[in-house]
Amino acid sequence: MNSNEEKSQVLEMVGLYQTDPEAFEKKRHDMIHEMIENLPEKYRQRAYGIQFQVEMRLKRYRDPVVRMNAMMGMFWEQFEEFNRVLQDPNGVLAEREKREHASAKVLPMKGRDVKH
Repeated sequence: MNSNEEKSQVLEMVGLYQTDPEAFEKKRHDMIHEMIENLPEKYRQRAYGIQFQVEMRLKRYRDPVVRMNAMMGMFWEQFEEFNRVLQDPNGVLAEREKREHASAKVLPMKGRDVKH
């Protein structure tokens, strides 16, 4: 997609948001779904999982500026993690492996009588 097509698509989405927010949400959802479906199959489940996390974090924000700020915050969180991996890949791998093998002590729950 060239620059003019991208600008046109952005303007179309802005106009749609202003005139019909429900149609905007449907189109946004459809575009994301299409993009994920075009990924190689081995990446799709992970992409849907990430998209779900993004949607859940943004769900509480209605104001578009606040949503954008929240998205930027998520971007910078991931950028910092990416930078950490670049700076110390072995340390990050060791940390992840340690977390995977960590176990928790399971505490027995005492039963109690519940009367209805």
